Amino acid sequence: MQQDYGPSYIPPEERFKNSIAELEQITTRGDGALEFGEEFRVEDINFGSSLEHLKIHQGGDVAGSQFNGELIKDSDDLKFLLKKLLPPTLHYDQFGRAELTLNVDSIEPVGYSGVKSLEEIRETFPDTKIEQRVRIPGGTEDIVDGMEGAWYPETVRTNNGLEVAKTPEGEIKNQKAKFEPKANIVRIPKDKFQTVAKTNKFTAIIQKIDNKPTVLTIFPGENAPAYPARINTESYKADSTGDSKETKFWNDHAFIELM
Repeated sequence: MQQDYGPSYIPPEERFKNSIAELEQITTRGDGALEFGEEFRVEDINFGSSLEHLKIHQGGDVAGSQFNGELIKDSDDLKFLLKKLLPPTLHYDQFGRAELTLNVDSIEPVGYSGVKSLEEIRETFPDTKIEQRVRIPGGTEDIVDGMEGAWYPETVRTNNGLEVAKTPEGEIKNQKAKFEPKANIVRIPKDKFQTVAKTNKFTAIIQKIDNKPTVLTIFPGENAPAYPARINTESYKADSTGDSKETKFWNDHAFIELM
């Protein structure tokens, strides 16, 4: 539901009426070579519980990229903007995903890219300490195959968003559904962050789920490999930790956290 921002509120139809964007599609999976697959319609895109997830890119409470809250006030604004800027039809890649980066004209800035290379951080903020710690709160810290990190319980999509999966008896169904190693994190004052990290680009990851194009996430900045994780659920198992391109990328990059 749209929040009430008062009498001076300008609806997104007016705020973004002149906005256009250049679109780039790549894949961060496999060997990185993009092959187009099945076509889908933008009008059929399902945002589902991703609108709840998008809040981590708007409140500044979790390390990473943040949208410009003066311009994009909530997830409904982002939903409107994405559908306006995309062409009527798109294609999944060979993995059943569409990894899309939009370079938006006439909006300054869309947000602030909260992912930077360690080299860039050391050059721009030479006195900043690079920490290694759990990025997302609420996990159970553990050491797995020598990797320090945290486990997170399995979640399911409901009408109320993402919720922890429970057994019929009300117990947590799968306490160790996803393991994430500790991440490189740097804490930077908000004013400095907004000066060096502003961007006119944002990325949307859309996946074919139940035969529908479904938004997994949207974040400011360019596309990057997903953060490495071990996932162990009944429906999906994967491991991008260890000697993977995801691990190599994130060993050389850090999330920015606002002070």
